[in-house]
Amino acid sequence: MNRKRLILLVSMLVCGLAVSAQPYERMVRNSLWSASDNVTGIRQDTVSASYAELYAGYEGGEFRDTWQASEGWNAGARSASVRHMERISYAGSFSFKQTEGYDMCGSMFIRPGLYPVDILEFTPGRKTLQTYQFDGGFSYDLDSKWRIGAMMDFESANIAKRKDLRHSNSLLDMTVVPGFMYHDGDFAVGASAVFGKVSERVEAEQVGTSESSYYAFLDKGTMRGVYSVWNGSGLHLEESGVNGFPVNELSYGASAQVQYRDFFADFKYMQTSGKVGEKEYIWFRYPGNEMVLNMRYRIVGRYDGDHYFRLSAGRKKLVMHEAVLEKVSENGIVTVLNHGQNRILSRQTWSLSPQYEFVHHVMEVQAGAELNVKQEISSQIYPFVFGQSLTQASAYVGMVFHLGRFDWGAKGTYGRGWFSEDVKVMEQDTGIQTSPYRPVDWYDRHVEYLTATRFRSQLMARYNFDKGIYLGLDMSSVQGRIHPILKPGGSVPVEAVEKYRLEVTLKLGVNF
Repeated sequence: MNRKRLILLVSMLVCGLAVSAQPYERMVRNSLWSASDNVTGIRQDTVSASYAELYAGYEGGEFRDTWQASEGWNAGARSASVRHMERISYAGSFSFKQTEGYDMCGSMFIRPGLYPVDILEFTPGRKTLQTYQFDGGFSYDLDSKWRIGAMMDFESANIAKRKDLRHSNSLLDMTVVPGFMYHDGDFAVGASAVFGKVSERVEAEQVGTSESSYYAFLDKGTMRGVYSVWNGSGLHLEESGVNGFPVNELSYGASAQVQYRDFFADFKYMQTSGKVGEKEYIWFRYPGNEMVLNMRYRIVGRYDGDHYFRLSAGRKKLVMHEAVLEKVSENGIVTVLNHGQNRILSRQTWSLSPQYEFVHHVMEVQAGAELNVKQEISSQIYPFVFGQSLTQASAYVGMVFHLGRFDWGAKGTYGRGWFSEDVKVMEQDTGIQTSPYRPVDWYDRHVEYLTATRFRSQLMARYNFDKGIYLGLDMSSVQGRIHPILKPGGSVPVEAVEKYRLEVTLKLGVNF
């Protein structure tokens, strides 16, 4: 019996009827151009699909990073659509999510780790996060070979902590991408310009009076920096002339795409200019650049199914400079003098992610791996130079079965990390004895989480009603084996500790 007949027989014995996966999800995954920012690529496909979904979820457990909640709830709605007409296609999406997290402290930013600086506070409390996102774009045929298009992606978020040290943040992330394409038969080539902006502002406050002072920590890289009372001048959280702690990033670049039959490649280069502060109070500047390569190859119809091979690779680099500022008061007027800047941090990150997927009308199989390497060099106080290297690797395999009105899925992911640190003193006779401050306990917890051996198991079940309505349940459990950091001079290895975390999401949606 050949493979085609065997697969058909198995599906008939199980339920007699197989249904397809979510039309919108399938369309996005199968599209070669979905890895690109160039929206003109949506007209390389002809399938129109849309969905709308409501969902609610819970997560909790001890295996978590320093800034994550001990437990939290979330609920939201999302919708996305792609529609094709005679000469024009439209794509867009919208989502709203509200999250309530408990016993949260650590990073005060909405996206910890996004910027080269961070601010930590140490009083656990409840946080409320609201996130709004929408994007929209079009692709238009100028003639039989040329297309133009444009797309905008907008995200806004705000978070508030309800216990001292209180703080509220507002985040704006916006990207605009105009592009064009030339296509002729099996060949297509395109290009697009990319303009982006990310801004966030942290505003902290203390309500009432307290017998004890609240402290915070400004991380200037490698978790070294300034630790003081939260409104101290070195932290910049409450500084005259500046509203809060503002961070702004502007990015611009271009990408190019090429497709020949079932092969696709996309290359993007971006320049970034980031600053911390506003007006004449610019405390840090961090220029950088990024390169990303995406390649995809598709084999259609082999063994009664489709095969997809995907590869993504990237490199990102930045350097951060700290300004030397002095406030001068003359005749009641305060001016700020900039005496120069010092280079205090350099960072490089590399990423590599290969993936394979087999799609059949009865089942889908996915397998892949991910490798991330981050290297940092910090030199805040001469003559101390600190170097760090973090490597994280993971591999996963998953399957989804479409049986009758049910979709069943399972996925397993295994990963771990490796970390090393080097300290150098460039000159011995400088007279400087004190190195930059580090919150050691907080740092150890963060590194132990990043390097922990972990296994994530995910289960999915979905029932498809008539008229495209579906009800789904996703469950995820993570078992982390934490390897405590052995302190200098320690001779007895510390036993590893196992911790767990659980995530559950219930979804109700409709395909149309």
